[in-house]
Amino acid sequence: MSVNKVILLGHLGKDPLVRYIDADRVVATVTLATNETFTGKNGERIVETEWHNLEMWDSLAKIAEKYLKKGMQLYVEGKIKSEAWRDKNGTEHQGKKIRVTSLTMLGSKSPSDQPAETHSPLPPLSNNSSEVEDDLPF
Repeated sequence: MSVNKVILLGHLGKDPLVRYIDADRVVATVTLATNETFTGKNGERIVETEWHNLEMWDSLAKIAEKYLKKGMQLYVEGKIKSEAWRDKNGTEHQGKKIRVTSLTMLGSKSPSDQPAETHSPLPPLSNNSSEVEDDLPF
C-alpha cells in the first residue's frame, strides 16, 4: 500500500492562469506560498517561504478562474505529480507540481479586503464529487 497526499495552507502568489483545452476540459495553474517561521541561533526571527505549483482541472479550474485572486489564503489537498519537459533550446527539465483534488477558500489578503458576505470559510470544493465533505470533529 502507498499514499500520495499533500495538504497545504498558504497564500496565492498570482492570479490563476486558466487554459481551455476544449469544450469539456479546462486547467488552471497557480503558485501557493507557505511560510515557516523559526528562531535562529542569535535569537533572530527567520521566515522561509516555499513555493508550490498547483494544477486544478475542470470544475476546480472553473472555480479558480472565477474566485481565486493573488494573495488569497487557500487550503488545498492533492497529490504530487512529476513532470518532465524540454525548453526551446532542447534542454530537459524535471519538476513537481501539486494536482489539487479539493480546495477551501479561507479569505482574502486581509480582513479589510474580504467582502461582507464571506466572513466564514467556504466549504471544501472537490473534483471527486458534487457533495461537500465535512471533516469537522464536532
